[in-house]
Amino acid sequence: MIRILQKWIMTMIWASILSLILLALIMQSAYSADWPDCKFQCRANDVTVSRLWLGDDRGDDLFSAVPGERQSCYLWATFHNNANTPRYAAILLADLYLNGTLSQSFYDDGLCVLEEIEAKSTRDYPLYNLIWSRGEEVQLKRLVLSWETAKGTSCGQANRKCSNRNTKCYGGPEAEFSAEMPLSAFYAQYLQECSGDVKFVDQTTGGAGPYAYDWDFGDGFHSAAKNPTHTYNSLGNYTVGLLARDRSGKEAFFSQQIVVSVCPCTIVGQDYACLSKTETYKVTLTSFIPGSVQWYLDGIKIDESGFRGESHESDEGVGIDISWQNFGPGLHDLQVYVTGAKTGNSLEQRAACDMNITVIPEPMAIISWVV
Repeated sequence: MIRILQKWIMTMIWASILSLILLALIMQSAYSADWPDCKFQCRANDVTVSRLWLGDDRGDDLFSAVPGERQSCYLWATFHNNANTPRYAAILLADLYLNGTLSQSFYDDGLCVLEEIEAKSTRDYPLYNLIWSRGEEVQLKRLVLSWETAKGTSCGQANRKCSNRNTKCYGGPEAEFSAEMPLSAFYAQYLQECSGDVKFVDQTTGGAGPYAYDWDFGDGFHSAAKNPTHTYNSLGNYTVGLLARDRSGKEAFFSQQIVVSVCPCTIVGQDYACLSKTETYKVTLTSFIPGSVQWYLDGIKIDESGFRGESHESDEGVGIDISWQNFGPGLHDLQVYVTGAKTGNSLEQRAACDMNITVIPEPMAIISWVV
């Protein structure tokens, strides 16, 4: 039993020795590398990055912008010293990416972000001035923050050797941070031709989602939906506003104009007719319009009872039969109006078109004798 115990003890001792040798070789390899390729082993986490955001030169949030609009801003970071004593000469290594594309690298020599940070304190620092487009994702990758503990050490005096900073660091080759973007309200609109129906699609970005919405459609109606559809019952210009609010209470506003206009139509038929004939005329629309079709001749409505005309529908469109003997020869103006919902005491016009028609009397037969 004693021999077995002695053998086990010797095995454990040799395993420990081999582990120490392996660790020494790894550390030696890391220490022997040149700055900044230090094979960082960041376990200290004395100084950490607690926030990354886009702001102005004072660190305040940017104003809301529309997609594609470029503006100058700063990439800010918040550093926190978790240790009970100050840390000195904090140097940042990182790659800056905009929408997944490398834009700037701080790996050449490192970026000194803090000459000193007091124990248990927090500091903000502007890392970089950039031109940013609304909606662009901003990231720092391969982020390593290292420091020194010797009192009074400045960035200019810092010992930038792997052996000095390999373990006194935070982050690592796999560390990635995304910057907080300012809350920006925006939307796209899709008008269904001739119907007055508009689909609104939210494109709000930034802030801290999810968002709350207040849509003002400009005609007295509102919605709290993310992607609402709204029907306008009257033609005209409307200013549609979107107020977006994130979960922190920040608000952003965006508005643009939408135009609900008369839709095109066409009257199909002969532009000349004989006085004794009955001709059929049809109206074709570019798309379906809910409502009713009304026919007018020379400014006078032709009713549907057959008086002064008879209206009917066919596969080709809405039509009307006109007996021209009721109106006499000459030039006539045939008009059609498509109306939708009632606005007050009148029907809202959705489409209108007209046609000039020349009506001629029946030719008289002339008999002549040749002597």
